[in-house]
Amino acid sequence: MYNKIQSFLERMVGPLAQKMAENKTIQSLTNGMMAVLPVSLGVAFIAIVGQFPFEPWQQFLTNLGLTQLIQDFINVTSGLYAIYIVVTISYETAKIEKTNPITAVILSLAFFLILVPQQQIPQGDGWNIAMIMTSSIGSDGIFVAMIVALLITKYYAYMMRENKMVIKLPGSVPPMVSDSLSPTFVAMIVFIIAFVIKAGFAYTPFGDAMNFVNTIITAPITAVGSSPLSVVIIFTFANFLWFFGIHPAAIINLFYAITAPIFIYNINAFLAGESQPYLEFMFMTGIIMIGGTGNTIGLAINMLRAKSEKFKALRKLVVIPSIFNINEPLIFGVPIMLNPIFFFPMVTSVMVAGAVIHIFYSLGILNYMNPTVELPWVMPPVISNFLYSGMAYALVMVVIIIVLTLWFYPFFKIADNKALAEEEAISHAGKEEESDEGF
Repeated sequence: MYNKIQSFLERMVGPLAQKMAENKTIQSLTNGMMAVLPVSLGVAFIAIVGQFPFEPWQQFLTNLGLTQLIQDFINVTSGLYAIYIVVTISYETAKIEKTNPITAVILSLAFFLILVPQQQIPQGDGWNIAMIMTSSIGSDGIFVAMIVALLITKYYAYMMRENKMVIKLPGSVPPMVSDSLSPTFVAMIVFIIAFVIKAGFAYTPFGDAMNFVNTIITAPITAVGSSPLSVVIIFTFANFLWFFGIHPAAIINLFYAITAPIFIYNINAFLAGESQPYLEFMFMTGIIMIGGTGNTIGLAINMLRAKSEKFKALRKLVVIPSIFNINEPLIFGVPIMLNPIFFFPMVTSVMVAGAVIHIFYSLGILNYMNPTVELPWVMPPVISNFLYSGMAYALVMVVIIIVLTLWFYPFFKIADNKALAEEEAISHAGKEEESDEGF
């Protein structure tokens, strides 16, 4: 049965996953979203310190006059993701398209800012203040930023590659000057298109491109992608693929790229002191890789009670890495991959952990999370949960780890007993051989 399933996946899903991984657009989105991580990780410490859920500490910061300063700090980092995303996705797309990344980024960023809605606030004496909604360069602008970065960079790359509307300069002109002047007509076309789009939306009920995209595109995707069940389904399927040796990175990266606005919505609501619209979704994303893909920390813990020499030796290599969410020694050393014994617990581990999260969330125990905190994936569970959400989430994670340990236990016992029996058979055969030689 397993051979048939593996054969089917290799023939059907494998090529699809490979094509997705090789697709230039998906690569640009994935690499671009990953490139924003320095902002998220860089602001993490300040975000943790400033938003730590301990009333005396918050009062202490207020007394020092630091609360608003920390808030402003977060607003111009985590609150302006659309700006950073335009830059990073455009840059990554330009690299893939083998064109000048600086010019591509400048054109994409300018195009995006043109589309950002402005409002003139009369101040008297004939002068106005031009204002923009920060949400337009934050959560509301994420999808527009992604689209602009991809399309404008690809258009620029095409025009330069095909020498269309490109000013040809003598070879004696310095490269820096040539790179700046040669796409002049291309830039004119780009800005004319931006003006036409901006003016066109001004005559529609939507008013601007951000509102249009969020209404027509973002809302339906968010409605589907923000469901806690979607997290369980996607990562259960990811575990299924990984069991058969098909790395699900392309699918997972695409999932995160599409659902990026959901994280931004939560961040903006949190910064505004409002309830987060997708809070349970955030908690669900914390239980998808406990100890590594497949939530295998439960299996690593079970190895501490191993009886066979195989698993006693293996636990020296797998327990500590599992604490840091690294489970390659388990996947390939047990092995878990293509091992029928561990198919069921590995594939269903996200369902089990997700059910525990849903129960505690429904009971109101999980009701706070700081979405501005961004930690590296190797941060040990429980510690990371405490930093994200305080003691309640940390204790729930302890419960989940216990449940996962129990979930893997009967299957581990089967594998351990099997290994022990094989070792005893080998030992018995060796003793018989020694006895025969002695005779």
